[in-house]
Amino acid sequence: MVKIKINYPVDGTFLSSLLFEGLLYTISKSDCNVNTDEVEFKNAKFISQIYAELDDQRIRNIKVSMVGNDNINRKLFEGFGLTRTSKKTYSDLFSVLKSIGGNILIMRDPIISVKLKKNCILIDLDDKSEGIQAALFKAERYIGISSAETKLTSKHLTQYFSKEVTLILLLGLYCSFIATVAWHRQQRSSFFLTFSTEDIMKMLRGAEKEQIEIYFEIKNQAMNVFRNIILKNPHNELLLTEIALNIQLQKMLRERNIDKISFTLFKVVLEGQIYKVYERIPLTILSESPFSNVASKFFKRAEDLIDYLHWLFSSPNSAILNGLVDRNSTVYSNMISAVNSMYRFVTLGDIQGWFEFMRELYNAHEKTKNEKGESEYIKIVRSIGTYM
Repeated sequence: MVKIKINYPVDGTFLSSLLFEGLLYTISKSDCNVNTDEVEFKNAKFISQIYAELDDQRIRNIKVSMVGNDNINRKLFEGFGLTRTSKKTYSDLFSVLKSIGGNILIMRDPIISVKLKKNCILIDLDDKSEGIQAALFKAERYIGISSAETKLTSKHLTQYFSKEVTLILLLGLYCSFIATVAWHRQQRSSFFLTFSTEDIMKMLRGAEKEQIEIYFEIKNQAMNVFRNIILKNPHNELLLTEIALNIQLQKMLRERNIDKISFTLFKVVLEGQIYKVYERIPLTILSESPFSNVASKFFKRAEDLIDYLHWLFSSPNSAILNGLVDRNSTVYSNMISAVNSMYRFVTLGDIQGWFEFMRELYNAHEKTKNEKGESEYIKIVRSIGTYM
């Protein structure tokens, strides 16, 4: 039996989100008792079983690199008395951990708490010499501790983690990673989806294991939606519009008697040898979308229209998404405006956004029509007309 004691804030930072994401994932895969400040695992081999069952395809998709000063690919194994290392990529690290999963055992009761020692933040540690470093987990190294009493308002601190906490953080990375892209030859951006602080607290306050599994099921579906869009075009309004239109996610919530579920989407960028959080986007999925109510007032076949719009904003074959691929395209500006207009309509119920969306489709048609006066965009306009 292993007890993990929790004395760490659920504060919405990237580190906190990954930590609790990993802890909740561990709970969902284990036989345990959950309280707000403690989780009791009944099987001492719980962590080894989880790592042994990681999905190979999901591991291969984690295209995130380590940086020069990271020692996680070496020191994590040393901490468990293993003579193994991995390459300096998280994909390979997970592969090695899966292959030796049976040899990874937590033999003590970790305490997830913070100690300040000189210029270091020690998590579940007494001395930094035992600690593990990883730049990815320090993407917000200058955020979270800024007390005038401790004179840390402007001091930069280095974080070190115990081997047990590192295993939990890695599981948080594993179950929240969406995709890594280099959009138009810019810096590589990695996207992660975690539960909101509100939902994390709700699950830690005694939610049944089955309920936590349901939340992860819904989150995995949302991650698939985001992955399809991000790999095509990581445009914020496009992401938010699609999540508002996604009937499948709303249906999943209704079938499981959940009114809403909230997430945080993190965009993390590697700058030289440092990872930085560039964006933190709150997202909420409702079982009954306000947009559905607005659409029913203006359109005769509102549900069919929403289903069609969902396809337009998610399908790889959609002319709207294809129009966003090339910034030099003649219709790129029209598609950006169309997406922004639809975003206003589905999130704010602004009917003017709908009219502007239709106008931009027609403008794109004028630019691309052939000698017969046809285009992909006029086909969309005609299809929409059948639902009105």
